[in-house]
Amino acid sequence: MTISLKHMGRRTGAVLVSLLLLLTLAVSASAAAVKMTVGVRFWRESGDKESMADSAVDTTREATLTRQPNGTFTLELPVKQLSSMNMTGRLTGIAIGEVNYDGTLSGDLSDGTAVLTLKNLPASVLTGSDSSKALAVTCSIKMDTILLGDITTSAKMSIWVER
Repeated sequence: MTISLKHMGRRTGAVLVSLLLLLTLAVSASAAAVKMTVGVRFWRESGDKESMADSAVDTTREATLTRQPNGTFTLELPVKQLSSMNMTGRLTGIAIGEVNYDGTLSGDLSDGTAVLTLKNLPASVLTGSDSSKALAVTCSIKMDTILLGDITTSAKMSIWVER
């Protein structure tokens, strides 16, 4: 009788440890992807005036920043066409330092549903809304003419969590 109680105690202990491990994995998986509504603003390289890239962001729709399990962020930025010198273009990505973050466009610019997704952004992109704390970036803009193709413009980018 004591032998079977001893084995039952071991089995119960093994089951409890297994349940604890499963619970830990479930909690860490649910906490892994945290989606936040954010504000995004592009500033000129010097000062606190709007950059050309800022006019490509659709401020009437919600931008989101999702923290990935590896510690990086994915930014889903609603975009629209921007006009400059009688040409239209759209934001296609950014570079931070030497690293390019080319985006994937879903939706359609013409009907206003376009969303640019930028993956693997570093945690340092959360800078707050103050232009003096903004992160220096280079914005890639695809223009509608063959002559210009893709152009880049230096800017500062602010991303902050909206409550």
